[in-house]
Amino acid sequence: MTSYEIRDPIHGTIVIDEVERRVVDHPWVQRLRHIRQLGFVNLVYPGAVHDRFQHSLGVMHLAGERFARLRSGFRDVAAADLDHAWRVARFAGLLHDVGHPPFSHTAEVLLPPVEAVRLPADWYRHGMMPAGRQATHEDCSLAIIHGLVGAGVLEDGIARDVAAVLSSAVRRGPRLAGLGSLVSCLRYLVSGEVDSDRCDYLLRDSHFAGVTYGIYDLDRLRACEMVLPGPDGPEIGLDLHGVHALEGLLLARYHMFHQVYFHKTPPPFEHYLEQALAEGEIDLRIGGVEDLVELRDDSVHARLHEARARGGVWSRRILDREPAKLVLRERVGLDQPENFLAQQVVDAMRNAGCRVFVRHSKQVFTKLAGAGSAVDGVRLMCERRVLGRRVIEPVAAHSDLLAAFNRPIDLRHTYVLRDDAERATRVMEGLHVL
Repeated sequence: MTSYEIRDPIHGTIVIDEVERRVVDHPWVQRLRHIRQLGFVNLVYPGAVHDRFQHSLGVMHLAGERFARLRSGFRDVAAADLDHAWRVARFAGLLHDVGHPPFSHTAEVLLPPVEAVRLPADWYRHGMMPAGRQATHEDCSLAIIHGLVGAGVLEDGIARDVAAVLSSAVRRGPRLAGLGSLVSCLRYLVSGEVDSDRCDYLLRDSHFAGVTYGIYDLDRLRACEMVLPGPDGPEIGLDLHGVHALEGLLLARYHMFHQVYFHKTPPPFEHYLEQALAEGEIDLRIGGVEDLVELRDDSVHARLHEARARGGVWSRRILDREPAKLVLRERVGLDQPENFLAQQVVDAMRNAGCRVFVRHSKQVFTKLAGAGSAVDGVRLMCERRVLGRRVIEPVAAHSDLLAAFNRPIDLRHTYVLRDDAERATRVMEGLHVL
């Protein structure tokens, strides 16, 4: 089968075959070239203009490469079934983000009710068909995967298995259904706590943002992965010596969220975009997948330029890169008392006519068992040798650092519009509680 090489700044050479190229070349996948990975973050880090397409190729590459390293550990699985699982892992990596709207997570407020993008009923497990909520980009990704079957570029059986790996609500195809716990191993590689998604985006986002916060030892982490016996069959775990590499990944994720993803500058522009939509400055209706696949970042930008020409104030603020003035940045959460001082400041500014708005940045860093306040965490085991005897234990038993994670973070940023900054400063100067 013919193969094709793609040069990638993070992983070197990524190789795809003819089957994969048909999917990669489809317009619905190529659209990801026009969806920036980090939305408005490039306003802070100008180099961060990389796109979801290259990230998706990186995840496909990592998922396949990691599975190939581990396949000898699945001794009771036929070679043809392992080939199928490898193919499913790669397609799941390629298509996990294919349903993202423009500006990545920022524009998810545009997505329609989930009923508009649901899969056929026979694709879902009993009682798992979603209803009564807004669609997420994950729902849209599943719908596009199903659409690729109708487009003739993805086989039905593989598409069902890819969707089942990406969502536990989806019924596995016949082939994957017969492979027992192997599906949980594929989920570990594509959508788990040490998945290829975060393994790629941390290095990629760090590279293009020009920072070192997201760098960790990927080679060591991959080298220490292994197939271990579990209560439900084979599962992926680590050699004891890989625990430090896992801690490095967690630290990289922690610092990237605080220094890049949760930077104070992008949230106001997300607010501006939401207001431009809410007040009708720009019209971006997504009634279903057919509308979504026609939208790109540049199509939104074109509408913003048109709106600015008509006097749209929110569109002007976005295009002129007009930052809001940060008033307060607080770390809040379930274990944090209500900040009455902050509320007093906000009330005083609003009473003075300042246009105040609040943005929340929320994240749980890991759900691994033994991490922070987690009670029922995700299982991840490691192997060590005691006088040649294999001992399998939870990773948390060998990581003091792991206990510091999984405390939900909610950073609350309070802003005033730039036009009100001087008035807000005078209000702050007049308060005697600070």
